[in-house]
Amino acid sequence: MKKSIAALGLLSLGACASPYVGTPYTAPAVPVTSVGIVDDTLPDEAIAYEAASTMGNFGLLGALIDAGVQDSRKDRVNEALASVNHTPEATFEAHLIGALADAGIKGAMLQGPDREKRAFLEKYPVAPAGAQALIDFNVTGYGYVNAGNQMWRPTVAADVKMVDAATGKTLMENRIVYNPVDAQAGIVTLAPNPEFVFQNREDMISQPERLAEGIDDALKQVADAAVRLMK
Repeated sequence: MKKSIAALGLLSLGACASPYVGTPYTAPAVPVTSVGIVDDTLPDEAIAYEAASTMGNFGLLGALIDAGVQDSRKDRVNEALASVNHTPEATFEAHLIGALADAGIKGAMLQGPDREKRAFLEKYPVAPAGAQALIDFNVTGYGYVNAGNQMWRPTVAADVKMVDAATGKTLMENRIVYNPVDAQAGIVTLAPNPEFVFQNREDMISQPERLAEGIDDALKQVADAAVRLMK
């Protein structure tokens, strides 16, 4: 049960929680035109969680459906995604590099290290030659959520940090959540795309292509929002 609560808590930033305080972008003396992107941006599996209510902070909600039911639903959803060879991390990273290019920033993925937990890395790899900054993009959770007996919709929670490659100074840090259960003050909140809504679990797993498209669409919107913060 603790595992289920922890996973859903990544996407439920309750009104009772303290406001999130990010670091607005501080432009260096020379505009950033080349960055390295830290690897291991996404967790291995999608979530698929349901809560009976959206009232209050999720840590106090006590309204999660039985953990066994939650895990079974998650497994079925991930099996459906695997059946269409869903590769969300590769799709997300490719879109992030493209979004950066559209903003005049050349981005390149760095090799390793994998995260021991879904948090910013404590030590960053050496930046490639010419890179002025490193981007630590940590998606803490992604998948589908049903809150308050509503429909199932994609959801993503991510923390993003941009640091100066030479000094290690934080140039920007923020949190972005697509379709949060309870929005926390101070975070960047994105509304879900109405095109990707499912009635129930059977509706989701019977349409694996559309299920995957909903996740990819949400991840792309989060990537776009992050690039807008880097200006």
